Amino acid sequence: MLTVYSKSIRQSLSMPCAMAIVCGIATYGAATPLLAQTAPAAASTAPSDDALETIVVTATRRSESLQSVPGEVTALTSNTLSELNAHDFADFAAYVPGLSYASEGPTSNLIVIRGITTGSQLSSAIGLYLDDIPLGASTSFGLGYESLNVNLFDLSRVEVLNGPQGTLYGATSLGGTVKYVTAPPDLMNFRADAGVEVSSTEHTGVSHAYRGMVNLPFGEGIAALRLDGYGEYDAGYAEDPVYHRNNLGWAKPEGGRASFLLQPLEGLDIRLTALTQRISGEGGDIGLFSPVTHQPTLGNAYYQAFPTAQPGISSLNLFAVNIDYDMSWAKASSITGYQLNHGLSSTDVSYIYQAALGALGGGADPWSLYVNTDTKKTTEELRLASHDDTWLKWLVGAYFDSEKTEEVVDLLDEAHPGGTFFGIPPFNSALPSTYHEYAGYGDLTVSVTKQFDIGLGVRYSRQTQDYGETVAGLLATLSAVSITRPTATSNQSVTTYLINPKYKITDDAMVYARVASGFRPGGPNFVLAPGLGNPTFAPDRLWNYELGEKTTFLDHKLSVDLDVYDIEWKDIQVTVNNGGVNQLENAGNARVDGVELAFNYRIVPALTVGGSAAYTNARLITAAPVLDVTTTGDRLPLSPRANFALIATYDFPITTDYAGAFSVNERYIGDRTTGFDRYSPNAFLPSPNFQLAPYAMTDLNFTVNAPHQVQIGLYVKNMFDKIGQVSATTTANEYNPVAPVAVFLAQPRTLGLTANVKFD
Repeated sequence: MLTVYSKSIRQSLSMPCAMAIVCGIATYGAATPLLAQTAPAAASTAPSDDALETIVVTATRRSESLQSVPGEVTALTSNTLSELNAHDFADFAAYVPGLSYASEGPTSNLIVIRGITTGSQLSSAIGLYLDDIPLGASTSFGLGYESLNVNLFDLSRVEVLNGPQGTLYGATSLGGTVKYVTAPPDLMNFRADAGVEVSSTEHTGVSHAYRGMVNLPFGEGIAALRLDGYGEYDAGYAEDPVYHRNNLGWAKPEGGRASFLLQPLEGLDIRLTALTQRISGEGGDIGLFSPVTHQPTLGNAYYQAFPTAQPGISSLNLFAVNIDYDMSWAKASSITGYQLNHGLSSTDVSYIYQAALGALGGGADPWSLYVNTDTKKTTEELRLASHDDTWLKWLVGAYFDSEKTEEVVDLLDEAHPGGTFFGIPPFNSALPSTYHEYAGYGDLTVSVTKQFDIGLGVRYSRQTQDYGETVAGLLATLSAVSITRPTATSNQSVTTYLINPKYKITDDAMVYARVASGFRPGGPNFVLAPGLGNPTFAPDRLWNYELGEKTTFLDHKLSVDLDVYDIEWKDIQVTVNNGGVNQLENAGNARVDGVELAFNYRIVPALTVGGSAAYTNARLITAAPVLDVTTTGDRLPLSPRANFALIATYDFPITTDYAGAFSVNERYIGDRTTGFDRYSPNAFLPSPNFQLAPYAMTDLNFTVNAPHQVQIGLYVKNMFDKIGQVSATTTANEYNPVAPVAVFLAQPRTLGLTANVKFD
């Protein structure tokens, strides 16, 4: 009954462990320009003024048209993000097919693509990139399951790649990859951009933001420096009437970036980038709901009650050097990155430990969990790629990753000085770990005929991990005396593959197939004492089989994109309780079938209508005894079976000097689960199931483009103030089946005003 949590403690105890969704609805492929049309005019390579915008992406490590990529890729341009009034991941997630997430509070999310998650996972199943630099820890020890909320100001675009990307993006891209692409310095033109935003959300106060960018060229196209910075305050919208706290879930993101581009020789680009980002906040946008009736336990959906304060900080400091040299026969690239990821949180776990330790006299005490994590990560990637204007395109590369994580986890009884329990700390731990990866990869595309190409890819990687633990406390050693366990190690290697043919029926119509494999590293587990639980867990692997088409009609005014896929996932990694600690184990096999559709139609130059839909069927195909699941067919957590979006944008003149734009979108998110239906509901297994209700939301946006490059915008998010259940945490229900469920809620109705001015 006395449960001690280790490296997984943040995920298993901190309330954010069940994943949820705002997902699967797309501005996919050519549908992306739908929202971009109301923003200031952007360069386009489309055949006519009425055509949809052509978007160039780097999903395949080459620059090419989005409609030419033989796979499911969504690109949200800077214009689209501006039109959505998107500040972070949660603001655009609903517009990407197959994408879902669980909120981890204001600092981070657990991202899921195509349903590849088990809900209570400890390491990520997606790759997260800033330009070509992978972000965050690669293992479960550095809070690897969390994806930092990257601020979207001054980005060129966001690319989301669905399906395993193991050959080009590495080990953790099991379900897909999210790539934030920054705006590069402009070597020729001075530019500046300044903006402010203020908004008011139901149930809370006023939020505001300030943003600015300046681009400074030097010489005659030789060098340029781009600087940007931002400061934001999100008021949050939850309230604690019991302990008298307001605006819970508030967040304060702040940061900036400096990017210097130098072209000393023809064909040689050297880009230096320094980025800093810090998000501080308290609590989460959580309401407490009954696990039985699914109604708010405190009478209001946005009410919560936690005895202790829950502050949190997440920061990223990153330095990168990109060198590209375009030679006569190939292009060579070197990408060097160094980053420091820091996470600090105090999470109320009273509902858990009041139930678990009540018999020992701690039943009425307030309990908190303190987690302090630092990950230092150095990466180096070398690539050599052929030019595109040849029948045989090839790319080879090598990758190195070195990570060192220091994690401190303390459990505190806040009813006593120093957080002690019977005069002894309940649980203290220091959990250091290291991770090293070496990989080599190759990609080959052969133009068999003018219409038919076939792509082949392979990647071999080797990972080594070391994990140590020093623990003390009543629940670990029965005293304040610390014990250091022997270092656990793990060595693994894996090969991933890609087969990717495409056939161009016409210049505007393409069909493709994609067979790709992916994997996620295994590794050592935290073991409280010899013989308790499993010291290691194995990798999980999958194969993705996909067929798709991308077609444009009516002189590029109409686009229709469709894909179907089937994923076979083996040895899935799940969180289980062994000997009083949470560990990772392999729990059987799963399968995901899906269909993703998007269309976009510019009916007349001023009016664009589009929409998208996704169907995801993610389920277990074997029993999972370690989860106490004895039957097949259980849904995987967090993926709605059905969701869709409809969007319309209309541009119109106001006066000779003023132009307006109006857009409306409707999105629907189907019901989801947070866990599995177990044979024994009270089996002390992580994340008992809770059904998240479906919801729909409507957003409006009105923009005025004025002289002197001034833009004024007015928007309404969630116009009808619908309650949307984004994700939920059911950890407390492992010990008390009737404990209230902490449900993260979507943003209530928000009215906002933006003002922006550009100089050049």
